[in-house]
Amino acid sequence: MDRSSKIAFVGAGTVGGSLAVSLSRGGYEVVAVASRTFSSAQKLAGRVPGCTAYESYQEAADVADVVFLTTSDDAISSVCAAIDWRPGQAVVHCSGAASLALLEHAAAQRALPGAFHPLQAFSSVEVGVESIPGITFGIEGEGALRGYLRQMALDIGGNPVFLRPEDKVLYHLSGVMMGNLLTEYAALAAQLWDHLGMSREEGIRALLPMMRQVAVNLETSGVPGAVAGPYVRGDVGTVRKHLEALSERVPELMPLYRELALAGLRYPVEKGALSRERAAEIKSLLEGFGSALGDA
Repeated sequence: MDRSSKIAFVGAGTVGGSLAVSLSRGGYEVVAVASRTFSSAQKLAGRVPGCTAYESYQEAADVADVVFLTTSDDAISSVCAAIDWRPGQAVVHCSGAASLALLEHAAAQRALPGAFHPLQAFSSVEVGVESIPGITFGIEGEGALRGYLRQMALDIGGNPVFLRPEDKVLYHLSGVMMGNLLTEYAALAAQLWDHLGMSREEGIRALLPMMRQVAVNLETSGVPGAVAGPYVRGDVGTVRKHLEALSERVPELMPLYRELALAGLRYPVEKGALSRERAAEIKSLLEGFGSALGDA
């Protein structure tokens, strides 16, 4: 397997589309695509020179040496079982949480199972293609397929890491916390601006520069060096004001704020900026507000 191997995609969503376009631009032969709806397959095929849209999964798989299953995670096993595989043909799913067990049908037909998960939050094909350079790809596979997928990640600017089956869920969880949940956390932070008499959109505009700088700080200073704010400074009075304001005006956010603050107290201490005594004082304050809310 190399760049001349013919590649098909079964599933034409944002992840599949981003990978198909990126691989094509990286010199790989993406020749076929099929999807749950033929119109989606046609749309993706139109983005990739030399790619043909097929109405059935089997037709797309038949013309390829390597088939990427970029359906939803829940559909991978059933889609795999719906295809007759050739010995030596590579079958690769793009789930971050699932192991190669989803490809048992293909393995039973002596196809080569693999996994190739891009650790990125994809919102559209256009943005997804531009966001791939520099990201990490979680890879499973054996023998020639393992090396092929590693080289593929490198060729499109990625950072390949090899994963054990038992580690896949925690690996994926780290990505969900940084992608899905971070986005929701940002939305909740911006929603506080409603209480300032302004809009959530204004909140997002105000907070985005801070989010970007946090990313820069993490890249340049790492953890715990990048950790900053009232917890690093040991500002007990400020933390108390946060808790009082939440209790009075936005009590539904209190559990989230408290648990994040408690879980993160270790990092200012590790940085050497917060004494263990001061950390214990803040911890007691946070836990005390939780008890008071429970009693109420």
